[in-house]
Amino acid sequence: MESVTVPSNRPATRAAARVPRQRRQPRGPGDLAVDLPMAAPVPPPPPADEPVAAVVVGAAASSRSAVLTAFLDGESLPDLRPPESFLVVRHGTVERIAAFLPGWSQPWIVPARSARSARSGAGLALPRPPRRVEVIRPDASLRRLSLVDSPDLETLRSAGATVLLDAAVRGGALVFVVGAGPPPGQIEHELLRRALGAGVAVFVAITAAGVQSAGESFQRAELLAAVPELEQAPWHSVDAATGDAVFLRREVTDWAAREALHRAGAGLADQLAFDEPLTLPSGGPAVDWSERLDRVVRRIGQRVRHTLAIELANLHLAAVRELLFGGGPAGIPGFLDRELLTLSLHASAACAVGVDDAVDEVVEQVFGSDPAQRLGPLLREQLRGRLLGDPPTAVAEGLLTTAAGRCEPVPSTVAGPSTVVVDVFAAYPVQRSRCTVPPIGVALAADCWHPRGGPSGMAPDQARSWIQQALRAVEIALSQEIALRFAAVRRGLANLLADAIDSGDAPG
Repeated sequence: MESVTVPSNRPATRAAARVPRQRRQPRGPGDLAVDLPMAAPVPPPPPADEPVAAVVVGAAASSRSAVLTAFLDGESLPDLRPPESFLVVRHGTVERIAAFLPGWSQPWIVPARSARSARSGAGLALPRPPRRVEVIRPDASLRRLSLVDSPDLETLRSAGATVLLDAAVRGGALVFVVGAGPPPGQIEHELLRRALGAGVAVFVAITAAGVQSAGESFQRAELLAAVPELEQAPWHSVDAATGDAVFLRREVTDWAAREALHRAGAGLADQLAFDEPLTLPSGGPAVDWSERLDRVVRRIGQRVRHTLAIELANLHLAAVRELLFGGGPAGIPGFLDRELLTLSLHASAACAVGVDDAVDEVVEQVFGSDPAQRLGPLLREQLRGRLLGDPPTAVAEGLLTTAAGRCEPVPSTVAGPSTVVVDVFAAYPVQRSRCTVPPIGVALAADCWHPRGGPSGMAPDQARSWIQQALRAVEIALSQEIALRFAAVRRGLANLLADAIDSGDAPG
């Protein structure tokens, strides 16, 4: 099938992609602007250390697996993940399979024997469903990019779709599979529109089953009628029976090579901008700069906590609705865990945006508006080094909600200094170096899935009380962690500004 290359709409550097403060895009682990309209500016590209990836989404699991198998030259993947978990396939010299379970300090390594038995349909016994399963293999097709297979969209709902789109924005590409079964609906159309609006490169793969079931031309016409922007996207037919995915694989890998160079160039341009000498204004800072700093950081921290309190109130209503009219007590652990994963993205992104706003506002109030454009990024870079340095800031990177209705912090020292604790809470790998403040993950502990003590074995009235108690505990613990982060930001900014004022030079 004839293909059309997607024109790149990503700016050359992150500085060129800067948006006004009132419309700033999140840059934490949740790069997706979930609360902004589609007309919002294109978010800045991820930094150079963010790996390039393509998220496979769309049709049923069998059609997506067929596309992945064809992409990997006929090498099938072990079928061992739960339906609600993400699958990340990336390159490595030693083949390994690992499941990431919140609460476990290290990935759960799957033995090769279990992986072989999984190919025959046997499941994998784990204490709780993992947020993601990673397969590392020495495949030449994976040298330039990783592949991410998403769960079925009908099981993800809005919360899971937010997580999926976050992975697509950070990875850079989305492969939309059209296979046998019902044609794409409103959920798929909205996902594609939001992905294209966020600057994600979209590729459409129509499997042979999709062609036979509805006709390729009809599928294309229907998709284009709902999402006209797909006219500029590459379309490819994939025959899983013969492994014919040559053109799709070539186009996606060529895009990945260009994207990796683009990100590296953007990171180099940013570094060169940091290396340019910058002196502070000769007039000196405002006399009451310390008091202004305290007021700004306190106000923005309160704004972030208030926003997340509203999110939790909405989550409480949704959980009660799921309990009464959805899957009942048995479906509450899975429902809440997906919602808490989305809450983690919201919390981390809200903190990242809040810190950026605080730094820019403080610089503008202390030194005036002229140096704010260059001094703000310098201060954020220095602040990142201080807050994520060794030893790290004494905050928890994870919160686990137990079957007793308590929310317990997971200290950052559990997994050791070289491991990102929040990464085991994520459905898509987290790069800690890209965060100004440490990100945070929220999840249910393994005992919440046990019928004896968890909500799945409770009567509806008991489960409703448990939901209220558990989410209240999450709200308190999350508010405390956010307060600790902004207190660390206030101390770090005060020290950086004091050093800069005493020396008369910008921080370097």
